Amino acid sequence: MIIEKFSMNLYEEVIEIWRKAGISVGSTDTKEELERMLQRNPDLFLIGKIDNKVISVVMGGFDGRRGYVHHLAVDPDYQKKGYGKILMDELMKKLLEMKVHKVHLFIEKYNKDVVEFYKYLGWEIREDLIMMSFIPDTNLYKMNI
Repeated sequence: MIIEKFSMNLYEEVIEIWRKAGISVGSTDTKEELERMLQRNPDLFLIGKIDNKVISVVMGGFDGRRGYVHHLAVDPDYQKKGYGKILMDELMKKLLEMKVHKVHLFIEKYNKDVVEFYKYLGWEIREDLIMMSFIPDTNLYKMNI
């Protein structure tokens, strides 16, 4: 697998991988929103290709202190072959180069296989935190696009 930086001309392929992998695609995943993410984190938004076909994607984020992992997905036809780990290893290498002390991610509760994947990679479930969200503009935020 060849790892490259994401470019907007791959938007439709990436959205399709997310959907095939069971990731909820909402209003934060429009072209405009992914362009904003790409502008803020150009070195952390990565794709994996085999034979010039996008088979995996991860959006990494950095807020100046902590790193974040968003929407790691591998096309189901290529899962269980180590591609998710390879992509995560590359993202973690880049975050370490930025001197990130801690990296966070969010998993929807129903997705037990993803929880097990991250446990396998050495991640731990935090029992000391509660995630909370606030939607300041319900006209802007939509669950599905």
